[in-house]
Amino acid sequence: MAGGVFQNSYYVMIIIDAILYGVALVLYAQILRLIFESQKRTPMDKFMVCFSTALVLLNTVYWATQAYFGQMMWVIHDDYPGGPDAYASDFAYVWYQTWGTTASVACNLMSDALLVYRCFVIWNSRRIAIIPAVVWVMSLAFGIGLLYGSGRPNGNYFAGIATLFVTAYTASTFAFNVLVTALIIGRIVFVGRRLGYATQEIRVYTGAVAIMVESALPFTVFSAAYLVTYAMGSDVAAAFSFYAMFTCISPLLITLRVLSRRAWTRDSSTLFTTTISYRGPTDYITTTGMHPGDYANADEKAQDLEAAGKSVPISETHPTEVDITDLPV
Repeated sequence: MAGGVFQNSYYVMIIIDAILYGVALVLYAQILRLIFESQKRTPMDKFMVCFSTALVLLNTVYWATQAYFGQMMWVIHDDYPGGPDAYASDFAYVWYQTWGTTASVACNLMSDALLVYRCFVIWNSRRIAIIPAVVWVMSLAFGIGLLYGSGRPNGNYFAGIATLFVTAYTASTFAFNVLVTALIIGRIVFVGRRLGYATQEIRVYTGAVAIMVESALPFTVFSAAYLVTYAMGSDVAAAFSFYAMFTCISPLLITLRVLSRRAWTRDSSTLFTTTISYRGPTDYITTTGMHPGDYANADEKAQDLEAAGKSVPISETHPTEVDITDLPV
């Protein structure tokens, strides 16, 4: 951390965090409104509301500690020897900063755990969630190392051993989100193309909004920018650390879709899978048992049927009496 680049980046981060925190509060208010207005609350609805409440509380801790550290650095101790850079370096391990970092890591891990479950729901397969779950465990281990490296005495999030854990943790969470995002987007696009986006009901589950929300795409995009700048050792990374706010916003958006009955469920996933499996033969066989290519157009079909009707003797048009006992069983 050196010069005004870090200070400006940190200031920009606080401003963006404040805006995104307001977005999170609005989403949370809508979630509470939906759950209170709901006539039939499922166990999943109740769980998602409790889950969202925990995320908002953790996000509040993270945002408040970052803003308070900025106040201490620029206002309360503006006369600190060496200036704001020296204060940030000397007090980076202060207890409330460690508290805020812990809240951010916990929020991230909870959000990623939800994505593992959503991946399982959308694919309707436990095996598809195994690899994301393994990467999640790696993120947990690196997150613990991050907290130790940045929270120990004289520790610094942007210097020393903490940087190794921060880079590993950010890389693992980024890899996790790329993997899960690809799996979820791939599944949604596949279902949408197979079903042809035929109706409004199908587009609710396979449209652009579903892709962005279900896959937590904004978090993946902004975490990539943070990972690159942090790994390069650039002070601009502080500005991109606002990506942590999406660990709260993305799950809140998923919760809104769940409560609005627009999110993927295991029932809808099973229905889409069954429909796709059934559509294979019906793409080639009509309801009359004829291949669509048997008739060039409707006029030829009508002419063929008319000619066939004229060529068949009337006596052959009547059904033949058959003894039911002679029919094969």
